[in-house]
Amino acid sequence: MEAAIAALQAGKLPLAEQLCSQARQKNPFDATVVDVLAMVQLEKGDGKAALATIKNVLSLDRSRTLYHTHHGIILKALGRLEDARKAYEEALALDPEAPDTLFNLALLCQDTGDLKESLTLCLRVIKLDPGNAAAFNNLGTTHQHLGQFEEAATAYRTAIALNPGHIGAYCNLAAALAEGDQIKDSLTVCEEALEKWPGHSEILNAQSNAHVKAQNWDSALAASEESISNAPEFAQAHYGKSLILLTQAKLEQAWPEFEWRVRRPNFWPKRHYGFPIWDGGPLTKKTLLVHWEQGFGDIIQFCRYLPLIKSLDSPPAKLLFDCPDKLIPLFTDWDCLDAIADFGDTPPEVDYFIPLMSLPGRLGTTLETIPADTPYLVNPLSDYFEVPPLAQTTLKVGIVWASDHGASYRRKVCPIAEIANLFDMEHIAFYGLQFGEDARELDAYTARENVHSLANDLGGFDHTAAIIEQMDVVLSIDTYIVHLAGAMDIPAWVMLPYAPDWRWFLGRRDTPWYPGSRLFRQQAPGDWASVIDTIRPELEVLVAQNR
Repeated sequence: MEAAIAALQAGKLPLAEQLCSQARQKNPFDATVVDVLAMVQLEKGDGKAALATIKNVLSLDRSRTLYHTHHGIILKALGRLEDARKAYEEALALDPEAPDTLFNLALLCQDTGDLKESLTLCLRVIKLDPGNAAAFNNLGTTHQHLGQFEEAATAYRTAIALNPGHIGAYCNLAAALAEGDQIKDSLTVCEEALEKWPGHSEILNAQSNAHVKAQNWDSALAASEESISNAPEFAQAHYGKSLILLTQAKLEQAWPEFEWRVRRPNFWPKRHYGFPIWDGGPLTKKTLLVHWEQGFGDIIQFCRYLPLIKSLDSPPAKLLFDCPDKLIPLFTDWDCLDAIADFGDTPPEVDYFIPLMSLPGRLGTTLETIPADTPYLVNPLSDYFEVPPLAQTTLKVGIVWASDHGASYRRKVCPIAEIANLFDMEHIAFYGLQFGEDARELDAYTARENVHSLANDLGGFDHTAAIIEQMDVVLSIDTYIVHLAGAMDIPAWVMLPYAPDWRWFLGRRDTPWYPGSRLFRQQAPGDWASVIDTIRPELEVLVAQNR
Protein backbone atom coordinates (compact mmCIF):
# COMPACT_ATOMS: atom_id res chain seq x y z
CA MET A 1 0.00 0.00 0.00
CA GLU A 2 3.02 2.26 0.46
CA ALA A 3 3.45 2.41 -3.32
CA ALA A 4 -0.16 3.59 -3.82
CA ILE A 5 0.22 6.25 -1.12
CA ALA A 6 3.49 7.44 -2.67
CA ALA A 7 1.82 7.65 -6.10
CA LEU A 8 -1.06 9.66 -4.60
CA GLN A 9 1.32 12.08 -2.90
CA ALA A 10 3.27 12.47 -6.16
CA GLY A 11 0.07 13.27 -8.05
CA LYS A 12 0.28 10.11 -10.14
CA LEU A 13 -3.42 9.39 -9.76
CA PRO A 14 -3.92 6.73 -12.49
CA LEU A 15 -1.06 4.71 -11.02
CA ALA A 16 -2.36 5.12 -7.48
CA GLU A 17 -5.84 4.01 -8.60
CA GLN A 18 -4.41 0.99 -10.42
CA LEU A 19 -2.41 -0.07 -7.36
CA CYS A 20 -5.50 0.27 -5.16
CA SER A 21 -7.52 -1.83 -7.59
CA GLN A 22 -4.89 -4.56 -7.58
CA ALA A 23 -4.75 -4.54 -3.78
CA ARG A 24 -8.56 -4.73 -3.50
CA GLN A 25 -8.63 -7.79 -5.75
CA LYS A 26 -6.40 -9.54 -3.22
CA ASN A 27 -8.36 -8.31 -0.18
CA PRO A 28 -11.58 -6.33 -0.79
CA PHE A 29 -12.03 -5.86 2.97
CA ASP A 30 -8.75 -4.03 3.56
CA ALA A 31 -9.98 -0.66 4.89
CA THR A 32 -6.60 1.00 4.33
CA VAL A 33 -6.71 0.23 0.61
CA VAL A 34 -10.26 1.53 0.28
CA ASP A 35 -9.32 4.68 2.22
CA VAL A 36 -6.47 5.47 -0.18
CA LEU A 37 -8.82 4.90 -3.10
CA ALA A 38 -11.29 7.43 -1.63
CA MET A 39 -8.58 10.08 -1.47
CA VAL A 40 -7.49 9.27 -5.04
CA GLN A 41 -11.08 9.77 -6.19
CA LEU A 42 -11.25 13.08 -4.35
CA GLU A 43 -8.02 14.26 -6.01
CA LYS A 44 -9.49 13.31 -9.38
CA GLY A 45 -12.42 15.63 -8.65
CA ASP A 46 -15.03 12.92 -8.14
CA GLY A 47 -16.26 13.91 -4.70
CA LYS A 48 -19.44 11.85 -4.85
CA ALA A 49 -17.51 8.65 -5.59
CA ALA A 50 -15.02 9.54 -2.85
CA LEU A 51 -17.85 9.96 -0.35
CA ALA A 52 -19.36 6.58 -1.23
CA THR A 53 -15.94 4.96 -0.94
CA ILE A 54 -15.09 6.52 2.44
CA LYS A 55 -18.47 5.38 3.79
CA ASN A 56 -17.46 1.89 2.72
CA VAL A 57 -14.23 2.36 4.68
CA LEU A 58 -16.14 3.32 7.82
CA SER A 59 -18.45 0.35 7.43
CA LEU A 60 -15.33 -1.83 7.52
CA ASP A 61 -13.54 -0.04 10.37
CA ARG A 62 -14.69 2.93 12.47
CA SER A 63 -11.83 2.72 14.94
CA ARG A 64 -9.19 4.77 13.09
CA THR A 65 -8.98 8.54 13.45
CA LEU A 66 -7.56 8.84 9.94
CA TYR A 67 -10.68 7.46 8.28
CA HIS A 68 -12.99 9.90 10.06
CA THR A 69 -10.63 12.75 9.17
CA HIS A 70 -10.69 11.78 5.51
CA HIS A 71 -14.48 11.59 5.74
CA GLY A 72 -14.46 15.18 6.96
CA ILE A 73 -12.11 16.32 4.19
CA ILE A 74 -14.37 14.80 1.52
CA LEU A 75 -17.53 16.28 3.04
CA LYS A 76 -15.87 19.71 3.19
CA ALA A 77 -14.89 19.42 -0.48
CA LEU A 78 -18.55 18.76 -1.27
CA GLY A 79 -19.60 21.88 0.62
CA ARG A 80 -21.24 19.96 3.46
CA LEU A 81 -19.50 21.92 6.17
CA GLU A 82 -21.63 20.98 9.17
CA ASP A 83 -21.34 17.30 8.30
CA ALA A 84 -17.59 17.74 7.88
CA ARG A 85 -17.36 19.23 11.38
CA LYS A 86 -19.21 16.22 12.81
CA ALA A 87 -16.78 13.87 11.06
CA TYR A 88 -13.79 15.73 12.51
CA GLU A 89 -15.40 15.62 15.96
CA GLU A 90 -15.80 11.86 15.62
CA ALA A 91 -12.12 11.63 14.76
CA LEU A 92 -11.14 13.74 17.78
CA ALA A 93 -13.33 11.60 20.03
CA LEU A 94 -10.95 8.76 19.14
CA ASP A 95 -7.79 10.89 19.47
CA PRO A 96 -8.17 14.43 20.88
CA GLU A 97 -4.57 15.27 20.03
CA ALA A 98 -4.49 14.15 16.38
CA PRO A 99 -2.57 16.95 14.60
CA ASP A 100 -3.98 16.25 11.12
CA THR A 101 -7.54 16.31 12.40
CA LEU A 102 -7.00 19.51 14.36
CA PHE A 103 -5.33 21.05 11.31
CA ASN A 104 -8.28 20.27 9.04
CA LEU A 105 -10.82 21.38 11.62
CA ALA A 106 -8.95 24.70 11.86
CA LEU A 107 -9.27 25.08 8.08
CA LEU A 108 -12.99 24.37 8.33
CA CYS A 109 -13.38 26.99 11.06
CA GLN A 110 -11.69 29.52 8.76
CA ASP A 111 -14.21 28.73 6.04
CA THR A 112 -17.18 29.10 8.39
CA GLY A 113 -15.89 32.34 9.91
CA ASP A 114 -15.16 30.90 13.36
CA LEU A 115 -11.76 32.55 13.44
CA LYS A 116 -11.20 32.50 17.19
CA GLU A 117 -11.75 28.75 17.27
CA SER A 118 -9.50 28.38 14.22
CA LEU A 119 -6.74 30.30 16.00
CA THR A 120 -7.04 28.09 19.09
CA LEU A 121 -6.84 24.95 16.96
CA CYS A 122 -3.85 26.25 14.98
CA LEU A 123 -1.94 26.94 18.18
CA ARG A 124 -2.71 23.40 19.38
CA VAL A 125 -1.38 21.96 16.11
CA ILE A 126 1.95 23.79 16.19
CA LYS A 127 2.41 22.84 19.84
CA LEU A 128 1.92 19.19 18.90
CA ASP A 129 3.92 19.44 15.68
CA PRO A 130 6.31 22.44 15.85
CA GLY A 131 8.10 21.46 12.63
CA ASN A 132 4.95 21.54 10.50
CA ALA A 133 5.33 24.33 7.95
CA ALA A 134 1.77 23.92 6.70
CA ALA A 135 0.46 24.41 10.24
CA PHE A 136 2.35 27.70 10.60
CA ASN A 137 1.05 28.79 7.20
CA ASN A 138 -2.48 28.01 8.38
CA LEU A 139 -1.85 29.93 11.60
CA GLY A 140 -0.75 32.91 9.53
CA THR A 141 -3.88 32.71 7.41
CA THR A 142 -6.06 32.79 10.52
CA HIS A 143 -4.18 35.78 11.94
CA GLN A 144 -4.57 37.51 8.58
CA HIS A 145 -8.32 36.90 8.50
CA LEU A 146 -8.45 38.46 11.97
CA GLY A 147 -6.63 41.53 10.69
CA GLN A 148 -3.54 40.69 12.78
CA PHE A 149 -1.04 41.29 10.01
CA GLU A 150 2.16 41.40 12.07
CA GLU A 151 1.34 38.08 13.73
CA ALA A 152 0.42 36.66 10.32
CA ALA A 153 3.75 37.73 8.82
CA THR A 154 5.65 36.14 11.71
CA ALA A 155 3.82 32.83 11.19
CA TYR A 156 4.44 32.88 7.44
CA ARG A 157 8.14 33.60 7.94
CA THR A 158 8.34 30.60 10.28
CA ALA A 159 6.63 28.43 7.65
CA ILE A 160 9.22 29.57 5.07
CA ALA A 161 12.09 28.89 7.47
CA LEU A 162 10.77 25.36 8.01
CA ASN A 163 10.10 24.82 4.31
CA PRO A 164 11.92 27.23 1.97
CA GLY A 165 10.02 25.67 -0.93
CA HIS A 166 6.60 26.65 0.41
CA ILE A 167 5.41 28.93 -2.41
CA GLY A 168 2.05 29.52 -0.74
CA ALA A 169 3.71 30.89 2.39
CA TYR A 170 5.67 33.39 0.26
CA CYS A 171 2.45 34.55 -1.44
CA ASN A 172 0.64 34.80 1.87
CA LEU A 173 3.51 36.72 3.45
CA ALA A 174 3.47 39.21 0.60
CA ALA A 175 -0.30 39.62 1.02
CA ALA A 176 -0.11 40.11 4.80
CA LEU A 177 2.62 42.74 4.45
CA ALA A 178 0.62 44.56 1.77
CA GLU A 179 -2.55 44.50 3.88
CA GLY A 180 -0.50 45.95 6.73
CA ASP A 181 0.64 48.78 4.39
CA GLN A 182 4.23 47.49 4.32
CA ILE A 183 4.25 47.68 0.54
CA LYS A 184 8.02 47.88 0.09
CA ASP A 185 8.55 44.77 2.23
CA SER A 186 5.78 42.98 0.35
CA LEU A 187 7.36 43.71 -3.01
CA THR A 188 10.75 42.60 -1.69
CA VAL A 189 9.26 39.24 -0.70
CA CYS A 190 7.78 38.90 -4.19
CA GLU A 191 11.12 39.71 -5.81
CA GLU A 192 12.90 37.13 -3.65
CA ALA A 193 10.29 34.52 -4.52
CA LEU A 194 10.47 35.30 -8.24
CA GLU A 195 14.22 34.77 -8.13
CA LYS A 196 13.54 31.24 -6.85
CA TRP A 197 10.52 30.61 -9.10
CA PRO A 198 10.77 32.90 -12.17
CA GLY A 199 7.42 33.69 -13.73
CA HIS A 200 5.37 31.93 -11.06
CA SER A 201 1.78 33.03 -11.60
CA GLU A 202 0.69 33.11 -7.94
CA ILE A 203 3.69 35.18 -6.91
CA LEU A 204 3.09 37.59 -9.77
CA ASN A 205 -0.52 37.88 -8.65
CA ALA A 206 0.65 38.69 -5.12
CA GLN A 207 3.00 41.30 -6.59
CA SER A 208 0.10 42.80 -8.52
CA ASN A 209 -2.02 43.01 -5.38
CA ALA A 210 0.78 44.78 -3.50
CA HIS A 211 1.03 47.36 -6.28
CA VAL A 212 -2.75 47.85 -6.07
CA LYS A 213 -2.51 48.70 -2.37
CA ALA A 214 0.06 51.39 -3.27
CA GLN A 215 -2.03 52.55 -6.28
CA ASN A 216 0.81 51.68 -8.67
CA TRP A 217 -1.73 50.86 -11.37
CA ASP A 218 0.57 50.35 -14.36
CA SER A 219 2.82 48.01 -12.39
CA ALA A 220 -0.20 46.19 -10.96
CA LEU A 221 -1.66 45.59 -14.41
CA ALA A 222 1.68 44.47 -15.84
CA ALA A 223 2.18 41.89 -13.09
CA SER A 224 -1.38 40.68 -13.48
CA GLU A 225 -1.06 40.27 -17.23
CA GLU A 226 2.25 38.42 -16.85
CA SER A 227 0.59 36.09 -14.34
CA ILE A 228 -2.21 35.36 -16.82
CA SER A 229 0.28 34.88 -19.66
CA ASN A 230 2.10 32.23 -17.65
CA ALA A 231 -1.09 30.56 -16.37
CA PRO A 232 -4.02 31.35 -18.70
CA GLU A 233 -6.54 29.46 -16.54
CA PHE A 234 -5.54 31.14 -13.26
CA ALA A 235 -8.92 32.59 -12.25
CA GLN A 236 -7.60 34.75 -9.41
CA ALA A 237 -5.24 36.62 -11.73
CA HIS A 238 -8.03 37.30 -14.22
CA TYR A 239 -10.24 38.51 -11.38
CA GLY A 240 -7.44 40.71 -10.05
CA LYS A 241 -6.96 42.20 -13.50
CA SER A 242 -10.69 42.95 -13.70
CA LEU A 243 -10.57 44.85 -10.40
CA ILE A 244 -7.64 46.94 -11.62
CA LEU A 245 -9.54 47.85 -14.79
CA LEU A 246 -12.78 48.49 -12.92
CA THR A 247 -11.06 50.76 -10.41
CA GLN A 248 -9.75 52.78 -13.35
CA ALA A 249 -13.32 52.95 -14.73
CA LYS A 250 -12.38 50.89 -17.80
CA LEU A 251 -15.63 48.99 -17.54
CA GLU A 252 -15.90 47.61 -21.07
CA GLN A 253 -12.44 46.03 -20.82
CA ALA A 254 -13.11 44.78 -17.30
CA TRP A 255 -16.41 42.90 -17.52
CA PRO A 256 -15.08 39.86 -19.45
CA GLU A 257 -12.26 39.44 -16.94
CA PHE A 258 -14.71 39.97 -14.07
CA GLU A 259 -16.55 36.80 -15.13
CA TRP A 260 -13.57 34.77 -13.90
CA ARG A 261 -14.62 35.52 -10.32
CA VAL A 262 -17.10 32.64 -10.37
CA ARG A 263 -14.26 30.17 -11.00
CA ARG A 264 -12.37 31.18 -7.87
CA PRO A 265 -12.40 28.66 -5.00
CA ASN A 266 -13.82 31.27 -2.60
CA PHE A 267 -16.60 32.53 -4.85
CA TRP A 268 -19.80 32.62 -2.83
CA PRO A 269 -22.34 31.18 -3.06
CA LYS A 270 -21.43 28.25 -5.29
CA ARG A 271 -24.61 27.06 -6.92
CA HIS A 272 -25.09 23.59 -8.36
CA TYR A 273 -27.73 23.94 -11.04
CA GLY A 274 -28.60 21.68 -13.94
CA PHE A 275 -29.42 24.47 -16.40
CA PRO A 276 -27.21 26.84 -18.43
CA ILE A 277 -25.98 30.31 -17.65
CA TRP A 278 -27.59 33.14 -19.59
CA ASP A 279 -25.20 34.41 -22.25
CA GLY A 280 -27.13 37.59 -23.03
CA GLY A 281 -29.26 36.07 -25.80
CA PRO A 282 -33.04 36.36 -26.33
CA LEU A 283 -35.20 35.36 -23.36
CA THR A 284 -38.63 35.34 -24.98
CA LYS A 285 -40.88 32.69 -23.39
CA LYS A 286 -38.03 31.73 -21.05
CA THR A 287 -37.61 31.87 -17.27
CA LEU A 288 -34.45 33.53 -15.94
CA LEU A 289 -33.12 33.09 -12.42
CA VAL A 290 -30.75 35.72 -11.03
CA HIS A 291 -28.93 34.51 -7.94
CA TRP A 292 -27.36 36.71 -5.28
CA GLU A 293 -23.62 36.74 -4.66
CA GLN A 294 -21.03 38.14 -2.28
CA GLY A 295 -22.13 40.60 0.44
CA PHE A 296 -25.29 42.50 1.31
CA GLY A 297 -23.84 45.72 -0.10
CA ASP A 298 -23.15 44.05 -3.44
CA ILE A 299 -26.71 42.74 -3.60
CA ILE A 300 -28.22 46.14 -2.78
CA GLN A 301 -25.98 47.90 -5.31
CA PHE A 302 -26.60 45.55 -8.22
CA CYS A 303 -30.27 44.70 -7.71
CA ARG A 304 -30.87 47.91 -9.72
CA TYR A 305 -30.30 45.78 -12.83
CA LEU A 306 -33.27 43.48 -12.22
CA PRO A 307 -35.93 45.87 -13.59
CA LEU A 308 -33.78 46.44 -16.69
CA ILE A 309 -34.05 42.77 -17.62
CA LYS A 310 -37.79 43.12 -18.04
CA SER A 311 -37.24 46.09 -20.37
CA LEU A 312 -34.99 44.19 -22.81
CA ASP A 313 -36.08 43.82 -26.44
CA SER A 314 -36.71 40.13 -25.74
CA PRO A 315 -37.43 39.97 -22.00
CA PRO A 316 -38.03 36.74 -20.08
CA ALA A 317 -41.54 35.50 -19.52
CA LYS A 318 -40.62 35.13 -15.85
CA LEU A 319 -37.86 36.67 -13.76
CA LEU A 320 -36.88 34.99 -10.48
CA PHE A 321 -34.53 36.42 -7.86
CA ASP A 322 -32.63 34.15 -5.51
CA CYS A 323 -32.17 36.52 -2.55
CA PRO A 324 -31.06 36.08 1.08
CA ASP A 325 -34.05 35.95 3.41
CA LYS A 326 -32.82 38.99 5.34
CA LEU A 327 -33.10 41.24 2.28
CA ILE A 328 -36.44 40.03 0.90
CA PRO A 329 -38.55 42.64 2.81
CA LEU A 330 -36.85 45.37 0.75
CA PHE A 331 -38.33 43.95 -2.47
CA THR A 332 -41.98 43.49 -1.52
CA ASP A 333 -43.22 46.01 -4.10
CA TRP A 334 -40.97 45.01 -7.03
CA ASP A 335 -43.39 44.23 -9.85
CA CYS A 336 -40.58 43.13 -12.16
CA LEU A 337 -40.05 39.97 -10.09
CA ASP A 338 -42.29 36.97 -10.64
CA ALA A 339 -40.82 35.18 -7.63
CA ILE A 340 -38.30 35.96 -4.91
CA ALA A 341 -36.94 33.58 -2.28
CA ASP A 342 -33.74 32.16 -0.85
CA PHE A 343 -33.91 29.18 -3.23
CA GLY A 344 -30.44 27.72 -2.60
CA ASP A 345 -29.58 24.86 -4.95
CA THR A 346 -33.21 23.89 -5.55
CA PRO A 347 -34.97 26.75 -7.37
CA PRO A 348 -38.17 26.28 -9.39
CA GLU A 349 -37.83 25.04 -12.97
CA VAL A 350 -36.02 27.69 -15.00
CA ASP A 351 -34.34 27.93 -18.39
CA TYR A 352 -31.29 30.04 -17.56
CA PHE A 353 -29.51 31.52 -14.55
CA ILE A 354 -26.97 34.26 -14.00
CA PRO A 355 -25.08 35.60 -10.95
CA LEU A 356 -26.30 39.07 -10.00
CA MET A 357 -22.99 40.88 -10.57
CA SER A 358 -22.71 39.50 -14.10
CA LEU A 359 -25.66 41.64 -15.20
CA PRO A 360 -23.65 44.86 -15.82
CA GLY A 361 -21.44 43.00 -18.28
CA ARG A 362 -24.34 41.22 -19.98
CA LEU A 363 -26.16 44.54 -20.38
CA GLY A 364 -23.06 46.35 -21.69
CA THR A 365 -22.70 48.88 -18.88
CA THR A 366 -20.24 51.70 -19.47
CA LEU A 367 -19.34 54.53 -17.13
CA GLU A 368 -21.86 56.70 -18.94
CA THR A 369 -24.69 54.16 -18.85
CA ILE A 370 -24.59 53.11 -15.20
CA PRO A 371 -28.28 52.98 -14.19
CA ALA A 372 -28.39 55.70 -11.55
CA ASP A 373 -32.06 56.44 -11.00
CA THR A 374 -32.68 56.61 -7.27
CA PRO A 375 -34.49 55.73 -5.14
CA TYR A 376 -34.93 52.17 -6.33
CA LEU A 377 -35.47 50.86 -2.79
CA VAL A 378 -37.98 52.37 -0.38
CA ASN A 379 -38.67 52.09 3.33
CA PRO A 380 -41.15 49.20 3.71
CA LEU A 381 -41.98 50.13 7.33
CA SER A 382 -43.20 53.70 7.28
CA ASP A 383 -44.52 53.46 10.84
CA TYR A 384 -41.65 51.47 12.40
CA PHE A 385 -40.61 54.00 15.05
CA GLU A 386 -39.42 57.57 15.30
CA VAL A 387 -35.77 58.30 16.03
CA PRO A 388 -35.63 60.12 19.38
CA PRO A 389 -34.87 63.84 18.98
CA LEU A 390 -31.73 65.13 20.69
CA ALA A 391 -31.41 68.53 22.34
CA GLN A 392 -30.91 71.68 20.24
CA THR A 393 -29.99 69.95 17.00
CA THR A 394 -30.71 70.81 13.39
CA LEU A 395 -29.06 67.95 11.54
CA LYS A 396 -29.44 64.19 12.07
CA VAL A 397 -26.27 62.34 11.11
CA GLY A 398 -26.12 58.54 11.20
CA ILE A 399 -22.60 57.15 11.75
CA VAL A 400 -21.01 53.77 10.95
CA TRP A 401 -17.32 53.18 11.56
CA ALA A 402 -16.55 49.45 11.38
CA SER A 403 -17.12 46.27 9.42
CA ASP A 404 -16.72 42.68 10.57
CA HIS A 405 -16.11 41.00 7.22
CA GLY A 406 -12.51 39.90 7.70
CA ALA A 407 -8.98 40.98 6.91
CA SER A 408 -9.57 42.77 3.62
CA TYR A 409 -12.10 44.99 5.37
CA ARG A 410 -9.86 46.07 8.24
CA ARG A 411 -8.40 48.92 6.23
CA LYS A 412 -11.94 50.26 5.86
CA VAL A 413 -12.41 50.68 9.61
CA CYS A 414 -12.31 54.26 10.87
CA PRO A 415 -11.67 54.32 14.65
CA ILE A 416 -14.64 55.76 16.51
CA ALA A 417 -12.20 58.12 18.25
CA GLU A 418 -11.60 59.85 14.90
CA ILE A 419 -15.31 60.34 14.21
CA ALA A 420 -15.75 61.49 17.82
CA ASN A 421 -13.73 64.59 16.92
CA LEU A 422 -16.92 65.80 15.24
CA PHE A 423 -19.10 65.40 18.32
CA ASP A 424 -18.33 68.93 19.56
CA MET A 425 -20.09 70.43 16.54
CA GLU A 426 -23.17 72.47 17.38
CA HIS A 427 -26.67 71.75 16.07
CA ILE A 428 -25.81 68.17 14.99
CA ALA A 429 -27.25 64.98 16.46
CA PHE A 430 -25.10 61.90 15.87
CA TYR A 431 -26.90 58.55 15.77
CA GLY A 432 -24.92 55.33 15.92
CA LEU A 433 -26.03 52.97 13.14
CA GLN A 434 -23.20 50.54 13.85
CA PHE A 435 -24.03 46.84 13.83
CA GLY A 436 -22.27 44.01 15.66
CA GLU A 437 -19.93 44.09 18.62
CA ASP A 438 -18.29 47.31 17.43
CA ALA A 439 -21.49 49.21 18.32
CA ARG A 440 -20.44 49.15 21.97
CA GLU A 441 -17.55 51.49 21.20
CA LEU A 442 -20.02 54.36 21.06
CA ASP A 443 -20.95 53.83 24.71
CA ALA A 444 -17.96 55.94 25.74
CA TYR A 445 -19.60 58.96 24.10
CA THR A 446 -23.35 58.58 24.67
CA ALA A 447 -23.26 60.70 27.84
CA ARG A 448 -23.16 63.65 25.42
CA GLU A 449 -26.55 65.18 24.70
CA ASN A 450 -26.04 64.96 20.94
CA VAL A 451 -24.84 61.32 20.69
CA HIS A 452 -27.20 58.36 20.73
CA SER A 453 -26.80 54.70 19.77
CA LEU A 454 -29.53 53.02 17.71
CA ALA A 455 -27.76 49.66 17.61
CA ASN A 456 -30.57 47.89 19.47
CA ASP A 457 -33.19 49.29 17.07
CA LEU A 458 -31.60 48.33 13.75
CA GLY A 459 -33.19 44.88 13.64
CA GLY A 460 -33.73 43.58 10.12
CA PHE A 461 -32.95 45.41 6.90
CA ASP A 462 -36.47 46.82 6.79
CA HIS A 463 -35.98 48.26 10.29
CA THR A 464 -32.63 49.71 9.28
CA ALA A 465 -34.19 51.27 6.18
CA ALA A 466 -36.87 52.90 8.35
CA ILE A 467 -34.18 54.43 10.56
CA ILE A 468 -31.96 55.56 7.69
CA GLU A 469 -34.90 57.38 6.11
CA GLN A 470 -34.99 59.70 9.11
CA MET A 471 -31.34 60.77 8.72
CA ASP A 472 -30.27 63.93 6.93
CA VAL A 473 -26.87 62.36 6.19
CA VAL A 474 -25.34 58.94 6.71
CA LEU A 475 -21.60 59.22 7.46
CA SER A 476 -20.08 55.78 7.05
CA ILE A 477 -17.17 53.67 5.99
CA ASP A 478 -17.64 51.50 2.90
CA THR A 479 -20.22 48.96 4.05
CA TYR A 480 -23.76 47.89 3.17
CA ILE A 481 -25.26 50.89 5.02
CA VAL A 482 -24.01 53.32 2.35
CA HIS A 483 -25.55 51.16 -0.38
CA LEU A 484 -28.87 51.00 1.42
CA ALA A 485 -28.83 54.78 1.96
CA GLY A 486 -27.78 55.43 -1.62
CA ALA A 487 -30.46 53.11 -3.01
CA MET A 488 -33.05 55.02 -0.94
CA ASP A 489 -31.65 58.37 -2.12
CA ILE A 490 -30.59 59.32 1.41
CA PRO A 491 -27.30 61.31 1.23
CA ALA A 492 -24.42 59.03 2.17
CA TRP A 493 -20.96 60.44 2.84
CA VAL A 494 -18.59 57.54 2.31
CA MET A 495 -15.21 57.50 4.07
CA LEU A 496 -12.81 55.57 1.85
CA PRO A 497 -9.38 54.05 2.54
CA TYR A 498 -6.36 54.97 0.45
CA ALA A 499 -6.83 51.92 -1.81
CA PRO A 500 -10.62 51.84 -2.15
CA ASP A 501 -12.89 49.14 -3.47
CA TRP A 502 -13.20 49.21 -7.26
CA ARG A 503 -16.77 50.52 -7.35
CA TRP A 504 -15.73 53.96 -6.10
CA PHE A 505 -13.21 54.40 -8.94
CA LEU A 506 -10.33 56.88 -8.52
CA GLY A 507 -10.13 60.54 -7.59
CA ARG A 508 -13.85 61.25 -7.65
CA ARG A 509 -15.74 63.10 -4.95
CA ASP A 510 -19.03 61.87 -6.38
CA THR A 511 -20.20 58.42 -7.49
CA PRO A 512 -22.22 57.56 -10.59
CA TRP A 513 -23.85 54.70 -8.67
CA TYR A 514 -25.54 57.02 -6.16
CA PRO A 515 -25.93 60.63 -7.35
CA GLY A 516 -26.94 61.80 -3.87
CA SER A 517 -23.78 60.46 -2.19
CA ARG A 518 -20.30 61.92 -1.72
CA LEU A 519 -16.87 60.35 -1.29
CA PHE A 520 -14.17 61.37 1.19
CA ARG A 521 -10.84 59.68 0.51
CA GLN A 522 -7.70 59.04 2.53
CA GLN A 523 -4.67 60.77 1.07
CA ALA A 524 -2.30 58.25 2.65
CA PRO A 525 -2.82 54.73 4.06
CA GLY A 526 -4.51 54.87 7.46
CA ASP A 527 -4.94 58.66 7.41
CA TRP A 528 -8.48 59.05 8.78
CA ALA A 529 -7.69 62.33 10.52
CA SER A 530 -7.52 64.22 7.22
CA VAL A 531 -10.81 62.63 6.13
CA ILE A 532 -12.54 63.90 9.27
CA ASP A 533 -10.90 67.30 8.83
CA THR A 534 -12.40 67.48 5.34
CA ILE A 535 -15.84 66.40 6.53
CA ARG A 536 -16.11 68.98 9.35
CA PRO A 537 -16.47 72.13 7.18
CA GLU A 538 -18.86 70.28 4.87
CA LEU A 539 -21.09 69.50 7.84
CA GLU A 540 -20.92 73.15 8.90
CA VAL A 541 -22.21 74.16 5.46
CA LEU A 542 -25.03 71.64 5.73
CA VAL A 543 -26.02 72.91 9.17
CA ALA A 544 -26.15 76.47 7.87
CA GLN A 545 -28.34 75.41 4.97
CA ASN A 546 -30.82 73.63 7.25
CA ARG A 547 -31.13 76.28 10.01
